[in-house]
Amino acid sequence: MRRVGSFLFAASLILLTGCAVDRYRWSLAHAYMSPRARQLPRAELEEIVSLVSHAWSDTIIAVGGSCSEGPNQMHAVARYTDYEVMVFDLKKVSGHWRIVDHGEGTPTISTAWYGC
Repeated sequence: MRRVGSFLFAASLILLTGCAVDRYRWSLAHAYMSPRARQLPRAELEEIVSLVSHAWSDTIIAVGGSCSEGPNQMHAVARYTDYEVMVFDLKKVSGHWRIVDHGEGTPTISTAWYGC
């Protein structure tokens, strides 16, 4: 019985990881990247998309930063429902991006990050 449980756990882990990889690839190819996000080195943009893809179960719509925030702060906007999005606040700490907060938002407010 212990082997069956271990097998099911391993199979679930592979399936979930595979879904995150698919979300990562789709998001990297299709999400809108604001001008500030496009200025990041490719490796940093990939790190942000990977973090959010593994933390959330839907695709990323956009990555950007507020015009008033410093270069070490970014936001990733992911699908949640037709009328709400999940906003991830990211901060660069010791050379790596980290999710520091997340919560529901509206698509209208989230577009403020797309212009910078």
